[in-house]
Amino acid sequence: EQVGCADHQQARPANAAMLGISSYDSDEEAAEPVAEPTVASAGAAAAPAGVQPKAIGVIDVAAGKAAPKGKAGKSKSKEALSASRLSHIRKEVDEAKSATAVVQVVRRYLEDQWDARWGADALHQIAKRSTARTRKEWAADLGVKKLADKLKALAADHTSLPGLGNEGVDVSLKALDALRRMNFQEAEEQKDALERAIVSLVADSWKHPVKSLARLFWLGAPLKLQGRGGSGDYANLLPAELRARAPDLDGPDVAVLIAAMRREGLRDEALLQKVVGRLKVEGIHAGLSATDLVEMTEGLKELGGEDEAALRPLGQEILRRRGELNPDESHRVHAAFQAMKLPLPSVWMKPGAATKRGGSQILTTQAFAPQEGHEKKRRGNNEIERVSPPRVVRDYKMMSY
Repeated sequence: EQVGCADHQQARPANAAMLGISSYDSDEEAAEPVAEPTVASAGAAAAPAGVQPKAIGVIDVAAGKAAPKGKAGKSKSKEALSASRLSHIRKEVDEAKSATAVVQVVRRYLEDQWDARWGADALHQIAKRSTARTRKEWAADLGVKKLADKLKALAADHTSLPGLGNEGVDVSLKALDALRRMNFQEAEEQKDALERAIVSLVADSWKHPVKSLARLFWLGAPLKLQGRGGSGDYANLLPAELRARAPDLDGPDVAVLIAAMRREGLRDEALLQKVVGRLKVEGIHAGLSATDLVEMTEGLKELGGEDEAALRPLGQEILRRRGELNPDESHRVHAAFQAMKLPLPSVWMKPGAATKRGGSQILTTQAFAPQEGHEKKRRGNNEIERVSPPRVVRDYKMMSY
């Protein structure tokens, strides 16, 4: 009877060990090891104690613990984004229809999939798609503040440009542009970063997008920058490069150049003529906000760029988008056009034929005034009365008549 009790006590640890193994068979959570029961025989407890660590070790290898997975995930987040993933995020930012949509993209990817290239795009889009009032509101948002802090660190890092490859200077200038527009940085705070950008651009013989050069011209307008060869060298090189590449300027580039030339000592007559010439191109106003159009008009008035062929398309674009102007902007733009002796309501050509000489030819243009009832109608059968279906008569006596 005592032997039976001893056998029973010896079996209990083994069963407990088996229970411990089976309870630790989950891949989701690691259960605490089952405590060894107290036994009277030391020899009986030795065998299960030797088996249990071995079994648990095998299960650890097969199932894997949560801690190594967390470490692997953390190291993965620090890796650079793949080109396809970066392109996908930048496309999301570019296609966002509002500043709110851009901020949502920022909140999704800021912590786990950060890259300065999409970060600069995002902050610039927020500034571009906001009014003066909403910019202040977005600047107080925690997510936008975190984004701005990361871009400030990028601008202050002397080794950041080589790390971004060939587009490092372009990304840095776009980030500085966005930080300035959102009032996260003043001009003086960006002076060192802009001087490093000048050195890189000169070293690359200015072989960068003309948009980056226009941004540099605007960002450096309030400062006395010292690039390679001294400030005088830089002050002559950049306007000359912009004049040579004027055909590549788009609407936002023209706007920042006009704004920069309003600064004292930065007016360049030859560059101004090139910029005014670009305003005559059809579709040049794409990408400009209504506020940009107003400020551009005031800049042309101040700089003396009173070319009617450039002012008429500008005024027409402003009238098309007059609903976007606040009362103050509407008053300012009317006053600017009036000062240039071209009242805003008269930017549309008078109805009738007009002739002018173009070289050895005489060109005739015909202007039409829209009249009520003459608008273009949509194609379709909306104006045709549809025939009703044939009536079915069930009264055979009536059918005989």
